[in-house]
Amino acid sequence: MTKHVLVLSDIFGLCAGLEPLLADLSQAGAAVQLVDPYQGQRQQFTDEASAYAEYIAQCGHDTYAAIAAQALQGSGLRFDIAIGFSAGATALWRALAATDSSKLKQAILFYPGQIHQHQALTPAVPVQVIFGHSEPHFAVADICALLQGKPNVSAQNTHFKHGFMNPESSAFNEHGYQQNVRLIMRILCGEGATETVPSTVVNEK
Repeated sequence: MTKHVLVLSDIFGLCAGLEPLLADLSQAGAAVQLVDPYQGQRQQFTDEASAYAEYIAQCGHDTYAAIAAQALQGSGLRFDIAIGFSAGATALWRALAATDSSKLKQAILFYPGQIHQHQALTPAVPVQVIFGHSEPHFAVADICALLQGKPNVSAQNTHFKHGFMNPESSAFNEHGYQQNVRLIMRILCGEGATETVPSTVVNEK
């Protein structure tokens, strides 16, 4: 049976850095729907600063949250999993508070850097939140503890940096990427819905 996956990109959007994940999901037989801040237009940024400037100019956090909600509510599918990265993870978190379980089975959010501004929300489906070791606007350990107190939510920090899943980011970590792709694949196969990534892995620079 085909697995349906919703992917919400970070501020880099559809770019070379996203292709390995999309390829891995496709090779696993998943049907992937991509949501990004640039309406599917391919992007090529030199660094995070230029990507963020374009993200704010073309989209912004509130618009991205609305796009995420529309992707879930407007689809005739029930997604097996939704995966969000950075700004896409925060947008997904906001959308999940208004999404019922008929639209999605579960979600993984990688380093949602704006989640502290929406910590009062509670998702309607199981969510696993995976942070890097630090965030500039909040203490990761404190947010993890708060999120862990919510129903349907598990949260943890790793020793990787924010952006470790994106080869376009200066924080990319191959080991962290491969580790989490294996986690995603186990979940798609129904083998690891409650598994977490070990938080004791040393960041490889």
